[in-house]
Amino acid sequence: MINKDQFFAFIAKFAIICNLGFMTTLLVMFVKSLHFPEAVSNFAAVLGLEMAPFVNLSFIVLLVTRKLKKYPLIIPSWQYIFILLLSLSQLIFLIF
Repeated sequence: MINKDQFFAFIAKFAIICNLGFMTTLLVMFVKSLHFPEAVSNFAAVLGLEMAPFVNLSFIVLLVTRKLKKYPLIIPSWQYIFILLLSLSQLIFLIF
């Protein structure tokens, strides 16, 4: 049985992986001199453009819930700062 702390840590790690896929997708889209294999580009696009916003949103909801209930954050601060910054950049990228 998985507890709430393990689930929160899992979502944080999964969000980081999805955000790396988002950054890879941006590289493929905007840097034409990089030639990734098509399978890698497609995988990164699905992971970064489709899954990352959903995973980041669920992470932010869990983070706010933990902060409001005053539970300790069990992940390093660089992880949630990284996720929050990339969530903001995804929001800006998807709006404009």
